[in-house]
Amino acid sequence: MTGTRSRWTAAGAVAAGVLLAGCTSTVSGTATPLASAPPTTSEAPDPTPTEPPVDVTPAPAPTVGTLLEAHRIASVTSLVQATFPARTDTCFPSGPWSDAGALDAAYFGSGTAGAVLDRWGFVTAWGQCTSDPADGRATLTMVAELSDPESARRAAAELAADQAGAGYEPASVPGVDGEAVLLEDGGEDVVQVFVPVGRMLAYAYHTAAAGQGLDDVGRLMTDQVGLLQGFTPTPQAQVPTLPTDPVGLQSLTLDPPGDFTDFSGPYDLEGYLRLAIDPARERDLLSANGFRGFYSKQSDEDELSYAVALYAFPTSTQTNAVYTTFAELEATEFGGTRFTLPSIPDAPCFWFESGESFYQRCYVGYGSYLASVDVLGLTAADDVAAMDRLLPAQRDLIDG
Repeated sequence: MTGTRSRWTAAGAVAAGVLLAGCTSTVSGTATPLASAPPTTSEAPDPTPTEPPVDVTPAPAPTVGTLLEAHRIASVTSLVQATFPARTDTCFPSGPWSDAGALDAAYFGSGTAGAVLDRWGFVTAWGQCTSDPADGRATLTMVAELSDPESARRAAAELAADQAGAGYEPASVPGVDGEAVLLEDGGEDVVQVFVPVGRMLAYAYHTAAAGQGLDDVGRLMTDQVGLLQGFTPTPQAQVPTLPTDPVGLQSLTLDPPGDFTDFSGPYDLEGYLRLAIDPARERDLLSANGFRGFYSKQSDEDELSYAVALYAFPTSTQTNAVYTTFAELEATEFGGTRFTLPSIPDAPCFWFESGESFYQRCYVGYGSYLASVDVLGLTAADDVAAMDRLLPAQRDLIDG
């Protein structure tokens, strides 16, 4: 179940909007030129020792394939809840990043981190943020795909140096081979750590009680490194040709109104769990019922946002088991208020408060498919006009 939760910004940075794209269109924007080995000159060499140049493999121009690669990276971005079970609220910003400058503005706020990533062949990234509803402390994990292992190593060193200062001091994280900085702020630790794993660069921003931050991050990054050691990034030249619909769900997933966001597209089970409200429980539920695939279409139009999710299972029996459990969780665990949709009265439908607005979620299933439709940004909980159009249309796509 994809969900809407509270927002929190890492390091106090101002969040920037990501590029909008559907999985059948090209992402707007241009690729940032990448630096390669510095040109030779006739001037006398600098006597200061320097590392040898790196032959950076240029990243492909952003396309739908770039977003699909980000969705692949989601599957190996550490779930914060696995290390810190109390951190259950999704923060902002989480999700895919196709632009290093936007990622810099959201996660680092330095104005220079984006250039560092681009210089070392930034392809794409996925970020995950989760906070503790009791004390507000949060953890952000991010994995970026770069040119090559040496580029990832140098990017880690440069980014750590870029974040040093303003109270941060170099630090050592137990059991982690990477770069880290620590800010001791009264009764709280703030840690940032950068760990290269092959072509991938893992990053964490973590807040904790005084004296706990480094050990905490050590446990988190041990999990993160283990995930990345089993991951093979797509060669740069093959990113634009990644399959857009590997399980055949795109045509069965309703196109919501407005412009698709970067969350739209296919996910495997682990990738889906990075969108889920309760990853541990949903992993068990979906795995036990033969989960075959997931496709998401999310969009924005004027004041409203929409999310359509399609799950595939081997049989209707397994679909029904998930359908029933999801409906129970919405009502008993996630605080949903049940309402009746005129067009499909027996559909499990719920509304939720979200700040000063409301959002609605309804489920419909048929055969091997289960779908949910969300309408967000409503000014009234009982405004069912949009849902009354969308849910029947989604049912028609899957009812054979």
